[in-house]
Amino acid sequence: MSLLRSGYYGLLWASAPLISGYLAWRAHKGHEDKTRIHERLGHSKIARPDLPLLWVNAVSVGEAVAALTIIQAIQKEYPRIHVLLTTTTPTSAKVVGARLPKNVTHQYCPVDTPQAVNRFLNHWQPDLAIWIESELWPNLLHGTQVRAIPTVLLNGRMSGKSYANWKKLKSMISPLLSRLELCAVQSEEQAIYFHALGAENISIMGNAKLLISPLGGVDVKKYEDFKKEIGDRPLWLAASTQPGEDEIILKAHKDLQRMYPDLLTILVPRHIGRGSVIQNLASKEGIKASLRTETKSLKDVELYIGNTMGELGVFFALSPVVFMGATFVPKGGHNPIEAAQMGAYVLHGVHTFNNPQLYDTLASLKLSQVVTDENTLSSHVAPWLKGKKETYEEPSPLAKYREKGLKDLTILLNPYLSSLREVRE
Repeated sequence: MSLLRSGYYGLLWASAPLISGYLAWRAHKGHEDKTRIHERLGHSKIARPDLPLLWVNAVSVGEAVAALTIIQAIQKEYPRIHVLLTTTTPTSAKVVGARLPKNVTHQYCPVDTPQAVNRFLNHWQPDLAIWIESELWPNLLHGTQVRAIPTVLLNGRMSGKSYANWKKLKSMISPLLSRLELCAVQSEEQAIYFHALGAENISIMGNAKLLISPLGGVDVKKYEDFKKEIGDRPLWLAASTQPGEDEIILKAHKDLQRMYPDLLTILVPRHIGRGSVIQNLASKEGIKASLRTETKSLKDVELYIGNTMGELGVFFALSPVVFMGATFVPKGGHNPIEAAQMGAYVLHGVHTFNNPQLYDTLASLKLSQVVTDENTLSSHVAPWLKGKKETYEEPSPLAKYREKGLKDLTILLNPYLSSLREVRE
């Protein structure tokens, strides 16, 4: 054990009481689930099932939803195994909790103190561990490996900043990465990063978020009600916009209105609290704008501002074309997959560095286009306003891509999953 690794272990051991208090404070503030805080400390009220146990560790919502899709693909081939899915945030727990397949248990991931890690691993005793993406907690990973639990990293990704930080801590992370059974990463660049940090059995799998099954979260009644009220009006959507992009959307709206006087533009900011600010901007431009929470009729509305949670899927389903926010400003671009799955053509700016594989793949499937000049946004939207969107079915190129990706991933995992057949027989 390196000096750095020993220091980290000792620091987290000594800090356990402080971390426990910090979790209690976060729970009081609503940032942790106070009814399940014991799980973050490694305790569980659920007995370990007497079946082969696959542990899948994700982090937040995006990784957790991708994990569910991967789990369902695995269970088709290995129906006898039980899956323990761990996540970190209350939001991710809520999302996966409503969609857990049969023979899948959700728990919160323990904090990285040796005490919490030992309690968690001693209780669950997983037979195989799959970690999703980039949360590499040293004590948890080390505790898993010293118990001879085969460990696989899927969808491996780290930013350039994270890579630079881990390089300084290479003596701690390298022994852990070198003991991975498989390190499946998103891209060649990521393969270089992980190899430089000590990973050996590396495979490039692409981005697992492209494999996510459609969420099926459209409220059919809301969809039908909106569709009936909108009628034949041309419609487009700007989704998850950031400050600095709203003015661009308003300009595009005014340009498009010259061709389509009865145009309806739906704008959903990333942070819904900005709704009134956007409404004021629109008013200054002479645009009749209404907030979702204050409007019962769309009759005289030109700009409809979505300021509610959980309805973006309905707007994706309604719209033939979507501008995806955080791409005209250097925020890196939000996940465009749900929009594409709902049959919307995706337009975006040049700033897609948070999800480059997602945007590149959609472009290769001819389901998206980059808008290099924000002043030309209206000309990219206009062709999609000529016809009426009849359905929100997923386009076949994306469905076929996902089907092949899941099949390839199952093949990649088979050497490790097959050992579970013999466990606890």
